[in-house]
Amino acid sequence: MKNYLLGFIIAGASFSAMASETASDNPHANGGKLLHEDKCTTCHSDKVYTREERMVNSKPELEHQVERCMKGAAKADWSGPQTTSVIEYLNDRYYKF
Repeated sequence: MKNYLLGFIIAGASFSAMASETASDNPHANGGKLLHEDKCTTCHSDKVYTREERMVNSKPELEHQVERCMKGAAKADWSGPQTTSVIEYLNDRYYKF
């Protein structure tokens, strides 16, 4: 019984460490989401990503659309890594290309 309990505790601790490591190693886990919330949601809700007739149907189209919005309405002056983090956040959250 003690071995099962010890195994359970070790597995739980390992999973916890893995989860926190993954979140901190993932540059878009927080950064892309925060940048998106700061700039993109001032113009539209997330329904634009999930509507049936959405314009983005591939990762290159997503990249193009994010860059187009940055220069247009969002007026986002993001660095390359910041732009990538937003693209990855949107892809992970909505598109899954």
